[in-house]
Amino acid sequence: MSLEHATRSQDWPRRELYGVAALVILAAAPFYLGAYALHLAVSGGLMAVGAMALTVISGSAGLPSLGSAAFLAIGAFTSGILATQLGFGLLPSMIVSAVLGLLAGVIVAALTLRVSGLYLAVGTLALQNVVHVVATDLDLKLTYAAGFMLEDPVLFGVTINTLVRWWVLVLILMALTFCIFRFLLRSHIGREWSLLRVHPTAAAALGIFGAGSRVQVFALTSAVIAVAGALGAYHIGNVQADTYTVQLAIIYLTVAALGGAGNLVGAIVASYIVILLPAFISAAMGLLAIDATSRAAGLESVAIGIILIFALLQGPQQIAGWLMRWKVTHAGR
Repeated sequence: MSLEHATRSQDWPRRELYGVAALVILAAAPFYLGAYALHLAVSGGLMAVGAMALTVISGSAGLPSLGSAAFLAIGAFTSGILATQLGFGLLPSMIVSAVLGLLAGVIVAALTLRVSGLYLAVGTLALQNVVHVVATDLDLKLTYAAGFMLEDPVLFGVTINTLVRWWVLVLILMALTFCIFRFLLRSHIGREWSLLRVHPTAAAALGIFGAGSRVQVFALTSAVIAVAGALGAYHIGNVQADTYTVQLAIIYLTVAALGGAGNLVGAIVASYIVILLPAFISAAMGLLAIDATSRAAGLESVAIGIILIFALLQGPQQIAGWLMRWKVTHAGR
């Protein structure tokens, strides 16, 4: 064993300890920052669950998707209909949402087996339009455009009626999602996804079934996004078709691009950057003595567009490379 390898082995438990300590501090921080911080933490956590799924399918598997809002809508409307029409609770709604999201993912994968890249993105955008039309029709016929009103969910006898309980629930869901995807990405399944993305010819030569892998990743990620949509519907308390638009899909695409391809931690960090964006804009306008209520219209969409362009131009990677070179340069002094 080389000296460098031995040093890395000794540093590994310390890095793990630092990582766990940082996670504990970040998870506990919202409890001490007030109700608004808890609300932002819950909203960012729900977005992070869907963003992790999207970064797996778009980044690790290389299958660009603009259907995130559609799968969120599937989960949300499933919860709304089951709760208001059939009296089902949160857990059954999440299970049914996962099943319907999985089936929708399988259908999309089966219909787009022969396309990739931009054509695949257009195919998922078509799904978005179909789901939005169906959701609008359900909204009009069942609620007269008032939306499905959801009461506080009950899970294992505990009513989730405070922000603290919501944050604990979202933390658990985030941790489960992260662990599942991290395990898969490090297993032979994740390596197959990556190989199909980078070297499809080599994957075929090794006997990796591309169609099966595509159906597999679409089904899994779609189910996870649908579950996030179901839980998000209960958090909002109202389900309406106009919530799940193409703009929402673009926001999720921005988060996945900013976080980095297949980077689960990056997806979580990027989710909170986007969630905190309106607060940043309001604070900046306050410092400039600009009335945010009358002159901030559209600024959030402009900022999202700038962030998306920045991410697509590999801005985060370039900054990380610059910081690494700066560190190496100054470490030698």
